[in-house]
Amino acid sequence: MIEAAMRHSAASALASLFAALSWHLGGDAGPPAPLTDEAIARLVEQARAGDTGARHMLYVQHVDRVFRTVRGMLRSDADAEDVTQDAMLTVLTSLHQYTPRAGARFAAWVTTIAVNTARRRFRRRRPELTATGELPDRPDHGADPADSLDRERRRRALLTALAELSERERMIVSLRYGAELNASEIGVATGIDPAAIRKTLERARARLGDRLEALLGSAGGMA
Repeated sequence: MIEAAMRHSAASALASLFAALSWHLGGDAGPPAPLTDEAIARLVEQARAGDTGARHMLYVQHVDRVFRTVRGMLRSDADAEDVTQDAMLTVLTSLHQYTPRAGARFAAWVTTIAVNTARRRFRRRRPELTATGELPDRPDHGADPADSLDRERRRRALLTALAELSERERMIVSLRYGAELNASEIGVATGIDPAAIRKTLERARARLGDRLEALLGSAGGMA
C-alpha cells in the first residue's frame, strides 16, 4: 500500500514537472481546458468535413501535448518547436487517414506522428538533450517573477535528468508524462510491448526521482 502510494506520488510529481516544459507556449491565457474523447471525436469529424474552426480547436487541444512530448526527447526548445509545428501540420492534413483504434485515443495517434517526425528530422544526428539551462523564448510576463524562476528551475532540472536516460527511456517517459498516454497507447506509438514499457517506466521513474531530488534539493524538489 505504501509502495503504491509512493509510486503515485512520484508519477504525479513527474506529470507536474512535464507540464512546465510547455508553460511558455500558452501565453497569458494558459492551456485550454481538456475536452472529452467524445468531443475530440466530433471535432475530428467536423475538421474532416472542412470546418476550419474544428481544425483550430484540434490544434489548440494538442499542440502543448506534442511539444511536451518532443521537448523531453530533443536538445532545445527551438528543435522541439520545429518538430511540433511540422507534426501538427501533418496531423491536420492527414485527418482522412485517421482510423480510431480500440484502447487508443486520438492523442495517441497525434503523438505517434510527433515521435516519428522527431525521428525523421534528427536521423542524421542523434537527438540528445543538452543541459544548456536556456530560458524560455517567450516568458510569461504576467506571472509572478519568483514563481517563474522556480518553475524554470524545475524545468531545467527535469531536462538535465532526462538527458541522463537512454534514448528509449526518454521516449517512453516523455510519452507517458508529456503526452499523458497509458502503456497500451505507448505500445501503439512505439511498437514496444506494454509490459516492457511498464518495467522501463518503473526503472526510469526511480532514477529520475533520485536525480531530481539531488538537483532540486530534498525540500520540495519532487513535491
